[in-house]
Amino acid sequence: MKKLSIYLFIITFLTTALAACSDSRIYKIGVSQCSQDDWRSKMNDEINREIMLHEDAEVEIRSADDSNPKQISDIRYFADNGFDIIIVSPNEAQALTPIIKEVYESGIPVIIFDRNIIGDSYTAHIGVDDKSIGREAAHYAFHILTEPPKVIEIYGLRGSTPAENRHNGFANELTAGGGKIIASEAGNWNKEEAIPIVDSLLKAHPEANLIYAHNDRMAIAAAEITRRHGRNDIKIIGIDAAPEIGIKAVADSIIDATFLYPTEGHRLIQTALAILKGEPYQREVEIPASSAVDLSNADILLLQNETLTEETRKMKLLKEKIDDYWAKHSSQTSLFYASIAMIVLLFGVFFLVLRSFWQHRRHQMALMERNRLLEEQRDMQKSLNEKLQEATQSKLMFFTNVSHDLRTPLTLISEPVSQLADANNLTPQQHTLIKIADKNVKILRRLINQILDFRKYENGKLDLHLSEIDFGHAINEWMESFYAVARKRDIRLSLDTPAGAPVTGAFDAEKIERIFFNLISNAFKYTPDNGSIHVSYSVENERLTLKVADTGEGISERDLGNIFDRFYQADRIHPRGSGIGLSLVKAFVELHGGTISVKSALNEGSVFTVELPIRHISDTTVATEQNITPEDVATELSGIEADLTFDAAKPLLLIIDDNKDILRLVSELLNTSYNIITATNGRDGIRMATKYVPDLIICDVMMPVMDGMECCRRIKEEISTSHIPILMLTACSMD
Repeated sequence: MKKLSIYLFIITFLTTALAACSDSRIYKIGVSQCSQDDWRSKMNDEINREIMLHEDAEVEIRSADDSNPKQISDIRYFADNGFDIIIVSPNEAQALTPIIKEVYESGIPVIIFDRNIIGDSYTAHIGVDDKSIGREAAHYAFHILTEPPKVIEIYGLRGSTPAENRHNGFANELTAGGGKIIASEAGNWNKEEAIPIVDSLLKAHPEANLIYAHNDRMAIAAAEITRRHGRNDIKIIGIDAAPEIGIKAVADSIIDATFLYPTEGHRLIQTALAILKGEPYQREVEIPASSAVDLSNADILLLQNETLTEETRKMKLLKEKIDDYWAKHSSQTSLFYASIAMIVLLFGVFFLVLRSFWQHRRHQMALMERNRLLEEQRDMQKSLNEKLQEATQSKLMFFTNVSHDLRTPLTLISEPVSQLADANNLTPQQHTLIKIADKNVKILRRLINQILDFRKYENGKLDLHLSEIDFGHAINEWMESFYAVARKRDIRLSLDTPAGAPVTGAFDAEKIERIFFNLISNAFKYTPDNGSIHVSYSVENERLTLKVADTGEGISERDLGNIFDRFYQADRIHPRGSGIGLSLVKAFVELHGGTISVKSALNEGSVFTVELPIRHISDTTVATEQNITPEDVATELSGIEADLTFDAAKPLLLIIDDNKDILRLVSELLNTSYNIITATNGRDGIRMATKYVPDLIICDVMMPVMDGMECCRRIKEEISTSHIPILMLTACSMD
């Protein structure tokens, strides 16, 4: 779908580009005129007329109004705005040569026309033979005068090459024929500036019989002054022969003659395009002088000019119509291409919509099928959950019934075992074995009681038996049962009691004692030797807060949220309990309307916090009966100690197990045949095996620090211990 969208975009872009763009290049031609006058207006008309014939070019004409700085600015404008070629009529050669040379050397073609510059820094030069015009004017002066000409010359502009050449051609030819220039002043090509100059020169030189002006405007100014002085005998000659100025002045007998100065605007455009297109062109072009315009041909030339002007007007009108038709054609072409693009785009959109519809339909069908499967899985899961719940309830009922059934034979076993443990006529080995049996009978009886109590809680049949007790006195008695175990393991056991009046309240003493026993027993189980266990309680806002803190192994963040669930064991590989103790603690706490929480971090220890509401049912307290004795604590938390004899003649047996009772039991069973050494984890087992090189190793599979499989692998990899036979023990039915 993404690729199709890209293709549609490319097609639309190409069709739009074809409609909007033309294959031919448009050349930009800049024309810099030095001034504005009738002759240059005629040239500009010729340039515009010629450019109409070339669709691949456009022209922009600027006039400097006889200002060197303005013309320099115009030339820079053309150069900076990307014009392909610049046509220049320099106002003054010396002032304009540097900028023209700079533009030419930058790579922009330059055509010089009418006037010239210093040097040849141009692409082409088109000029008129001004010296020939000057000579022709001198010949005409001799023709119209019966005596040698005495001439007042109205000069063009000092520094202007046409003015200098017109002067030189006229002067040389006039002097050669016996004539004389009696005065020469610059009128700067302007009629206004020429009027006072002619007035003063006529007053100074009344003998003058001819005025030679370098253009028609200054010639007309001279004619006005001569008429004002009544000097109708003075002949006046001008140059340019512009139809609306010079030729008209001749036809109206204002001046006697003017000499045609060719404009050749069409030639400029043709040469510029030849240069741009790489076609042949002539670098130096000098247009020859033409004959004089006087009364004999002025009317004809004016009529021709009117005809040309009318034809030009018609050409412009025709060009405008053609441009209008072409614009309509281009618009229609663009609309045509745009319509094609839109049709293609619509087909593409229709295809995409159709494709999207089918994809959506397939996706919807897939979703419906997935929803159906999910519903089936949900129903199956619900059914499985119901069956699992039924199975769980059945198992719990089974465990409860079994616990009830085990309770009676366990009671019958516990009493004889307890009496045998106190007997004095047993051997040391028999005495040790009886102690192991007595300890585990008591542990089993406590677990059965916990299971039965938990089932009562789940069934809502566990009741509270409240009595007003002195909590501080009770916890001190309970703590006494644990000091002996703490001293034996070098664990710092401390109790922090609040100052002030005794803390009393209505509690179920037996359940609070079991809460305390479970929490502090867990602390002892998970706190290493030389650690510390701190118990504290406080009262605030009629709430009792009990805290048990240890420096043990801690609980991972993953297990913190589950440790109060039934049968949940944080250490699944090496469990140290049944997983029901904390669940029962939480049940007892909630029966009292309290809460229990824990804060812990791995290798930093744990803090269990129990909060209970304080309520009163009596003004006097009753004594609490201690249900858990120091013997029960020792049975739960201490190992069975016995002295082992050592016989150098017996083979050496290494037993590796994290359960001290298992170690003691196996040792008692085999000490008659073996010398026994023990280790409580795989790492210590490897160390003992390497040090003593025993004859046989018995190793448990599931142990902390390093399990039995890793221990066995490393022992077999060592050359010194690889020969030792190893027996693996496990209590897991899946191994």
